[in-house]
Amino acid sequence: MIKKLLKKDDKKMAELNRELRSYISQIEALRVEIAQIDILVSEYRNTITTLKNLKDLGAGKEVLLPVGRIAQVGAKLEDVDKVVIDIGSGISVELPFDEAVKQIEKEITALLALREVLEKAMVGLYGKVEEITQKIREHGQSEATEEAENEEGKGKE
Repeated sequence: MIKKLLKKDDKKMAELNRELRSYISQIEALRVEIAQIDILVSEYRNTITTLKNLKDLGAGKEVLLPVGRIAQVGAKLEDVDKVVIDIGSGISVELPFDEAVKQIEKEITALLALREVLEKAMVGLYGKVEEITQKIREHGQSEATEEAENEEGKGKE
């Protein structure tokens, strides 16, 4: 009978550990997603700053245009009042400068809203991790108590 209880306890502990690992991996996946969102938001903000700086320079100014990581070529700004932006699925559209900036700002807002949802999901998962951890502790304590009682019982025989 004691062996059956131990096997049942082992199964319960294994299930709790599997559940805990699952929640932890979900949290890790959310962290990665949030980090990717942070990178995108940073890139979009840098894009807006660059566009504004180019507009401030104005048409006719000479700039260095990056070509890959290690090369730059000279270029002359022509029309900074129109911006071509990607609107998804490889489709780009030419927009007036202010509209382009607003479109990018909308993307930032949407990304930040998604980030908030993911953070809330993470908080929920952390709560579940805490619950499971507590159950594991309680299970371990009850096993220790049972073992002590069994040892005590054997000593009296």
